[in-house]
Amino acid sequence: MNGSNARSYHTSAKAANMDLDTLDGATSPFITLDACDGDLARLILPALDASAAGDNQPWSDVLNSSPSLMKRLKEQGLKTPEIRTNIPWDDPTLLFTSCVALTKEGQTVPLGDVKARERVGRFPHGDGSSISYMIAHMRPINHGSAISQRMGMDEILTLLEQLNSGLSDQHIGNHRYNEGTAGLDIRGYLTAEEAASLRRGLAGRGWSVTADEPIDGGMRDASKNLIAVLRAAERREVGMFLRSHA
Repeated sequence: MNGSNARSYHTSAKAANMDLDTLDGATSPFITLDACDGDLARLILPALDASAAGDNQPWSDVLNSSPSLMKRLKEQGLKTPEIRTNIPWDDPTLLFTSCVALTKEGQTVPLGDVKARERVGRFPHGDGSSISYMIAHMRPINHGSAISQRMGMDEILTLLEQLNSGLSDQHIGNHRYNEGTAGLDIRGYLTAEEAASLRRGLAGRGWSVTADEPIDGGMRDASKNLIAVLRAAERREVGMFLRSHA
């Protein structure tokens, strides 16, 4: 997201203390992981779905039960944010602006080392996402009747897919969150608890690599970098969005 696109997105979601042009992934990575309040996102998503169907009450209920969210949106110039039709932003812009995690200074919360984050989203294979690569080339370790290992593998894949594509048409039946202003594409998210669970799962021994892995050491590097970002999220007790750049 850069040039005229970044300016357009910034105009649609400007804030006194939250400059969205300074987000970690705004310069070049194809895939970006941003710290977020995943529990809030889980509340907002069905409310936005209801609003899209013409029912404002769930959105109003979310705003009235969250003074901090009400304050954040009003600080961005929205006079009556509890009325969805009075907000000129599209759903992905509103979701992201509402839930992105900020420091006390109004900056986005960093998720660990810059290089680790960039390597998650600059993977030299497929769609550029190391997470897509991991989903395609992960297999359970066969420990005979150790079914718990296989269940762990299933849980890992579920969380990877939720992060990588949980807000895509194949999972929620629409693509509203993939076609935002200036190309904002929120592919998926995790809550803080889910991010910590995924970190523990990837660091465990319930999975291995398929024999046909096309990049020697690819899974090792992909998992190492993702674990580093997940560990940073766990330390800060935040969830994460995965967004894609055109």
